[in-house]
Amino acid sequence: MTKRIKPWRLLRSTPILDHAQLQVNEDEIELPDGQKTTYVRHAPTDVHAVIMIAINKKDQILVQKEYSHPPEQIMWQLPGGSLHVNEKIEAGAIRELAEESGYSAKNTTVVGSYFVHNRLSDKKQYVVLCTGLFKHKLNEDSDEFIETFWLSEQKLRENIANGTYENINLLAALNIWFNSRIRETNI
Repeated sequence: MTKRIKPWRLLRSTPILDHAQLQVNEDEIELPDGQKTTYVRHAPTDVHAVIMIAINKKDQILVQKEYSHPPEQIMWQLPGGSLHVNEKIEAGAIRELAEESGYSAKNTTVVGSYFVHNRLSDKKQYVVLCTGLFKHKLNEDSDEFIETFWLSEQKLRENIANGTYENINLLAALNIWFNSRIRETNI
């Protein structure tokens, strides 16, 4: 039997952790059937994130390796990061690309978006195609040690097929781009 889906009603939201890198709230919720429950989640945000598909003149895509502390692994990723408050998506993509890779882009196009972790957060990640690349390095974050590679689309697809990539953000962004009608913008 299929139940009709209805929104939950937020009764109260109480901050339970307020740290510079993580804010957590406990929400009191009324479910569609009238029951009340609590739900722990990241605090609501108006600061979202970007992830870039950066393509060079050789039609190669920039991918990176970086250590990820929680899984304690060096993982493949695409360049990306959080937008600043009121920063436009394209401007944030150009800034983050320069900070993490030493390149900037003449052309940016938002090709899609997804929620980073919809069961815990309302944070959205925008997938941005960056072309017309040129060298431009901004100061990197002090805790980022990143190795950069240029791979063909075929090699990316092979790596996905053989399980090389475990980073959901890389996998989601590439899937959006692979299936997008927006494939190139003045490379």
